[in-house]
Amino acid sequence: MARLRARLKDIAEATGFSANTVSLALRGSPRLPEETRERILEAAARLNYFPNHIARSLVHSATRTIGLVMTDIMNPTLTLAARTIERELSLAGYAMMFAASDSSVENEKRAIELFLSYQVDGMLIYPASHREYDHIKAADEAGTPVLLLVNLPGSALDTVTIDDRAGAYKAFRHLCQKGHRRIAMLDGGRALGNFDKMHGALRAVREAGLAKEAITVFEPEGHAPTHGFTAMERIMQSAPRPTALFASTDSLAVGALHWCRENGIAVPQDLAVIGYDNTEISQYGALPLTTVNYAADEISRIGVDRILKRIESRGSWNARDIRLIEPELILRDSA
Repeated sequence: MARLRARLKDIAEATGFSANTVSLALRGSPRLPEETRERILEAAARLNYFPNHIARSLVHSATRTIGLVMTDIMNPTLTLAARTIERELSLAGYAMMFAASDSSVENEKRAIELFLSYQVDGMLIYPASHREYDHIKAADEAGTPVLLLVNLPGSALDTVTIDDRAGAYKAFRHLCQKGHRRIAMLDGGRALGNFDKMHGALRAVREAGLAKEAITVFEPEGHAPTHGFTAMERIMQSAPRPTALFASTDSLAVGALHWCRENGIAVPQDLAVIGYDNTEISQYGALPLTTVNYAADEISRIGVDRILKRIESRGSWNARDIRLIEPELILRDSA
């Protein structure tokens, strides 16, 4: 038979102290003698006691839990961000609840509703759509602080993220400076209403004195390397044939590089390739990938600091802020 979970009452009976004294000892209260605390803690360990955080949250109106909604659990950049967020929250004495929307607004709504039912103290969200986010604003306005990790212009929500316009601008400026006049753009964000990278790309070609037709946009069927691979057939059969490719993620770029190897396309001689995110594979692949650095660690640390400060200042935090971190273009062999 499964062993019943120990209660404060059980520890009190085992040690002869009152339930209030046991509670003080488990919270590390300095009001108790060291000998008393040690005796109670030894009994708690022997009885396999675990604190009931849900009951405690009902008393203190705080669960010390943050919800994180991601779009794609397989995205290595988001995985790194989640790991950093969990570490930073743990150092601050918070736990993390996690959900993946798979870029579905309906899944995102269900995740947010679940988090709210568990009374999380705040939420960090990678939004599934740049067009539909009223449900995110509603949660924030109802009193659960929300911080976005992707910029949603016009949302008026706290945001910490990379400046995608600046990142794409730097990538396309580099390609234009290298003499490329026919550039393919494999953009996985457009289907979700994210045009920031496109805006940055257009700025770069305009400054280079080129028409917007210098860029040909292709939308992949997903975000994995296989989607970058399968998109390359269309890209390389297009006319005029591009001399450079910008992929909106490193995963797409890695798939494109694999297609080039299998089809005798020399990179960068026949086709220059630039990715986005600066994931580990971009540096250690067979051909090191030129890419835009997504500072996942920095964004995550700032994001956790911001959401916790807002929680601690509940009721007096009025300074909504959007912080865009300018990325660096990392030059490697592919471009």
